[in-house]
Amino acid sequence: MKKIIATVCGFVFCMAALVGCAGNTEPAEETIDYSKFPNYVNPEDAVYQFDFEQMVTPYFTGNVIYNETVMLIEENGVISGKLQYEPVKILSVRDYTWENEYSSSEYTIEGNVITMNAGGTMPYLTAENLQGKNIPEPYREVTTITNVETDWVLMGPSIYTESSLIYGHQISVSYVYDVRDLKLDDFASYETAGYPKLKEKLNAGDDAKIVAIGDSVAEGCSSSGHFDHAPYMDNWVTQATQALDKEYEGSVTVKNVALGGTQSEWGAAAAQVNKVVAESPDLVIVHFGINDAGGSVTPGTYQDNIEKLIIDVQARLPECEFMLIKAFTPNTANYNPEQFRKYWARLDTIAENYENVYTLDMYTLSQTMLTEKKYMDVTGNGINHVNDYSSRLYTMNILSALIKY
Repeated sequence: MKKIIATVCGFVFCMAALVGCAGNTEPAEETIDYSKFPNYVNPEDAVYQFDFEQMVTPYFTGNVIYNETVMLIEENGVISGKLQYEPVKILSVRDYTWENEYSSSEYTIEGNVITMNAGGTMPYLTAENLQGKNIPEPYREVTTITNVETDWVLMGPSIYTESSLIYGHQISVSYVYDVRDLKLDDFASYETAGYPKLKEKLNAGDDAKIVAIGDSVAEGCSSSGHFDHAPYMDNWVTQATQALDKEYEGSVTVKNVALGGTQSEWGAAAAQVNKVVAESPDLVIVHFGINDAGGSVTPGTYQDNIEKLIIDVQARLPECEFMLIKAFTPNTANYNPEQFRKYWARLDTIAENYENVYTLDMYTLSQTMLTEKKYMDVTGNGINHVNDYSSRLYTMNILSALIKY
């Protein structure tokens, strides 16, 4: 539990006849402004329940996180992993499918560390496994992936795979946390996010159309629904649109034209611009940068490409708004973080210079998260794809920008 010091008592040199300073030096608990957390529940009343509402509602509007993923790693005979926050109360620990629950006798919680007890049955990997050594069957090392259920490739120091080698060795933890541990500035806010034209339509009950363009993360990799395995969760673009459609009276629909492996240059090409314009969107979600970094695209060229996409679309749809997403960090063992900081600074410049253009920051959120957690806790492929949990964080941040909770 976080505490702050309410009073700092200075020392006063007193005359012998006087009593010394008797100020209260006991730390006082920080007051919680519950108006910032409309979905706050009494920890004693919190129970595990997980349907679409819990899946998409921004956890930072309350004090419960559902199915945060953790990969347990064995090091020096200890099998453990870290949660984002120190739990106030554990609600459930399950496998990645959310269907199979583990008994509380299988694990111990200390601080934000979950440790598997002797005899526990939860899945785990070893530190050696993460280096590509002694990988258990049925997984096989290959040079080119032809079977997404079994194949893996060692890319530099990291394992790349779409198989259950990663997601099947992640557990899902639901728990109550202390909201004083949050960094609220990491998340989107309805009041400051922008998108006034879209919000006006949504609040008036009018229909709205969204188009998403970008790379494999925007396409939906590695959401479980994309690769047709349990728990079969939709990608964040579809999920966020479904949530908006449920929230507002008008119909909210989406066309996702994102394509894996693409860079910003592809997105700025006339063929893609025409696809976007053909849908007459109210909002275009843009998610490029990871493949640009992998291809050593300069920040200047990256900016030029994003600007061209915006200019060409708005020339024909001047009221169209843009959401430029600063991507959730890929694996820093394979990518240079400095390149992303330069890209995201260029997105800020674009948003400042163009009408109806705003940014959504997933990068800062992910950087904060990884001060506690491992990248393998929240990745779907070990290199650059989000898993179901980090995909849900995209959904939550988008909804926080577009719904007043």
